[in-house]
This record gives sequence, C-alpha cells and structure tokens, in this order.
Amino acid sequence: MDALHELVLPRLEGIRPQAGGYMAKCPAHGDRTASLSVGPGKEQPVVMNCHAGCDRDDVLAAIGLTWADICKPREERAERGEWTPRGEAVAVYDYVDESGTLLYQVCRTADKQFSQRVPNPSRKSGWDWKLGGVRRVPYRLPKVIEGVRNGDVIFIVEGEKDVHALESKGLIATCNSGGAGKWRPEFCEFLREADVTIVADKDEPGQAHARQVTEMLTGIATTIRRVEAAAGKDAADHISAGFKPHEFVETWTSEAPAKVDLAPDLWEFIAVNDEDFDWVVPDLLERGDRLVWTGFEGLGKSVALRQMAVTIAAGLHPFKLHEIPKMRVLFIDCENSESQSRRKFRPLAAASITVGHRVPDGALRLIHKPEGIDVSRADDAAWLLERVTAHKPDVLFIGPFYRLHAGNINDEVAARHTVGVLDKARTAADCALVIEAHAGHGEHGKNRSVRPVGSSLLLRWPEFGFGITPAYEPEPGESCKTVDVKPWRGARETRDWPVRLTWGDQGKWPWKSVSTFTPAPGWDAIREDD
Repeated sequence: MDALHELVLPRLEGIRPQAGGYMAKCPAHGDRTASLSVGPGKEQPVVMNCHAGCDRDDVLAAIGLTWADICKPREERAERGEWTPRGEAVAVYDYVDESGTLLYQVCRTADKQFSQRVPNPSRKSGWDWKLGGVRRVPYRLPKVIEGVRNGDVIFIVEGEKDVHALESKGLIATCNSGGAGKWRPEFCEFLREADVTIVADKDEPGQAHARQVTEMLTGIATTIRRVEAAAGKDAADHISAGFKPHEFVETWTSEAPAKVDLAPDLWEFIAVNDEDFDWVVPDLLERGDRLVWTGFEGLGKSVALRQMAVTIAAGLHPFKLHEIPKMRVLFIDCENSESQSRRKFRPLAAASITVGHRVPDGALRLIHKPEGIDVSRADDAAWLLERVTAHKPDVLFIGPFYRLHAGNINDEVAARHTVGVLDKARTAADCALVIEAHAGHGEHGKNRSVRPVGSSLLLRWPEFGFGITPAYEPEPGESCKTVDVKPWRGARETRDWPVRLTWGDQGKWPWKSVSTFTPAPGWDAIREDD
C-alpha cells in the first residue's frame, strides 16, 4: 500500500504540494496554517514533521492511525504524481465486484476533485476516464456482503474518506461513487435484512441524500438509523475530532411495528393515577403546550420571546425572574440573519451573567434560516424533524409563522399542513412549542386586535394565544415602555400568565411583570427592529 497517498493524505486538510512531498494543517493542534510537512521516506513509508513540535504518533492518532497501520502491506495503489484529468491523485479507491475483481476506480486530488476511470488494456494509459456502461457497485462490496452475513451494522456514508475513517475504528462502511444523490436502487439488495446506519453530511445535499437512501432501503433493511457528526461536517470529521462511533447524533430511526392493543374501557381509563404537571416553566408552560405570541410592530414582542428562551435555559422564570429548573431550549429563527440575531442575544446573555444565572453551555441552541423554510416541502419538513430529534429540546421556539410555509398566509390547507408538521416536531421531542406570529394591520391604536394574521386555524390550534399592546399612549417620538398582555383566545387551562410587562433596567432583563408601572430608560436599541 502507498501509505502516504492512500492513508495519510486523505485524512489531512489544507494540503498543498511542495518539493519532495506536501504541506498540510497539523491535526494534532489547532493549526490555522499548514505546518505539517509529509512525504515518502527512503527507509520508511512516510516521513512527517510538525514544525510546531507535535509528536509523530500524536499526529497519526489525530487522524485515526497508528505507525502499524502505516507499515501494513500494500492493498491499494495511488502513485504520487499519477495524472488524472483533475490533477495529481492523492488517493485511489477501488470499486470491486462480489469476488474482488476491479470494476472501476475513483481518484481523489488534494483539493477534493474526483475523477473516475475504468481499466482498458487497449489504451496506452491503461484507463478510460468515463465509466460508460460499467456496472456500478457500493464501495467495499465484499466487506459489506460479509458484514451483512455476520449481522454487523453497516454504515452508509457520503464519501470514500468517510468509509476509511470508520474502518479505522473496526466498522464496516460503504458509499456510492459520485457523491450525494447517486445511490442506486440495486445497491439496496446487498443490504437486505441488514441493520443500517446512514451518516448524513451536515449540509442540505448530504441530508437530502441520507433521506433518499432511507426511502430506498425502507422495507429492505431490518433497521435504519440516520445520524450526523458531533463535530465537523461528516464521518471523517467526527472521528478526527476524537468522537467515537457511538457518539454520532441520531436524527431519525425506523420504528418496530407497534403491538395493537384494545383501547381501555371507561373504568380502566379513570383508574389511572395521573402524574403531576410536567412543567417546563412552573404554572406557565407544561411539556406539550403550544403558545402563539403576537404583538404590534416595534413593541418588543421578539425581545420578549428571546428573553423567554434565555431565561428558561438559565433557570429563571421568564417574567417573574425567580429561580426555576433549567431547561434545554432550541431557538429556530426564520427571519433574522445570524449577525442580526447576535446583536439581539448578546445583551440577554450578559444579563444572565449579571444576575448570577449564566446560561449553561449547550442549554440554548440557535439555528438561523433567514430565507425561511417551507414545511409543505418534504425535505424541509424532514429537516425540522431531524433538528428537533437531534437536539431534544424541552422548549422549541420557532417563527415567525408566516415564514414556515410558502403558501398564502390565509390558506387553511397550507396552515393545517404547517401546524401538522409542528405538532410532529413537538411530540417527537415531547417539548413545549412557542411560535411567534404577526398581528394584523387593519386597525390602529390601543384597541387594535392582537389576533395573528392569516388562517383562522391559528385561533383554534394552540393552548394559549397572547399578544402585547400599548398600555398607554406614548408622547410623539417616544417608545411605549409598558404593554398589556392580552389573550386573543380562551385558555384551555388556567395559568399564571402576566397581564402587564414593563421595560426593565439597563443591563438586566428587558421585560418584567408588573401590576403598576413607571416607564424605565434603556434597552431601546435591542428592540428597535422588532
């Protein structure tokens, strides 16, 4: 085996050729510029030198290799300097049939360009650089067949480099040539009655590819799981970051058919002792609740939702600000960019520190989709369910509602489909759901309705619907610093929602619950865009 080109280089990043070898980013330390020189040795397969002083074995360990791996007998071939139409090959991957006969190869360059070739003895080079009608097979097919026969879990990844990363951990893995979207139906037969784990690349093409493979394998494989890397983009990144295979983040799994039992009769039903409320926020939000929050433009409704997200994650009541159990929060913003959102969350994060309740690391996760999502599309609906399944929040914040589908906001069918997907996400995580929605513009002044604009379904769907309105008429040019919290639908249960909020002190929480008010200065900068 050419250990340099087939084992070492495919696992390194930032590769560039130099005289006698290559320079690359050292994986054993936080390398921003290439400081690792690697090349073929005269008395050993590979020579390497980290100019920052990292030990050879530490460098190899960081890419999932040992010196014994480097010295194993040759199994594949990738000659340094071997020509391909896309540049010099740093790795060559053999695609073979069931008996191990070579069908075609994929050649990888240092800058991640790929060429495919078929053996052709009549050519001077010995190759045709088009696959033509050659039979396509999954990578590592003989190992896959043996693994299925032995009952091993088979991992499906997006690229050959990922296959090798998982093989370095003793696993059986495969992929298709050509990248995302190129898995073929005939490949599935090799995985009949297998337990399959699909590792999706963490980008839209990779996630769509994983869902496509899932659909093809449904009814063929015994079990199917979809997972993603805990760090980086793909399986190779996950392993090189030091995570183990069992630490992949699960986003979806097939379910065994449920046993169908007769429904309980009346007496069985009422004899069950119910547990106490499963509060997310005591006396305010229970697990499974749906809250739609509205308000007039410029009053600070979005700030109130961000405050709710930060305080719940920090272990504080969002309006009374006393201590409560900390919860996991997922905040999906379908309107603001990441830079806009950072400006809004920084003062809230600082407030959590000021009051001695810093948000724990990992307790509040934020995803930004300023272009919106369209859950009427299967891919977007699946994306949302995958995010919620992976993060397992206690509270999911998402919105605004009109950015969750591309249909007419007044269309009942589009709204019904959207709330159906949101309910699937809510039940998948067993979480409370908080949605921002906009109030209509048809009226003016304090008595303007705070009901959400769009389909009337939103008036019937949630357990709770509240909107904020001005508590008084501010002077011209001044912002209203106290708002009334008005229900726009009858609550299904009695809860301790605030009836009035006033703008808080500079450097602390922007909103606080009050029964009387004195407008306070500060915080205007973080609500001016709401």
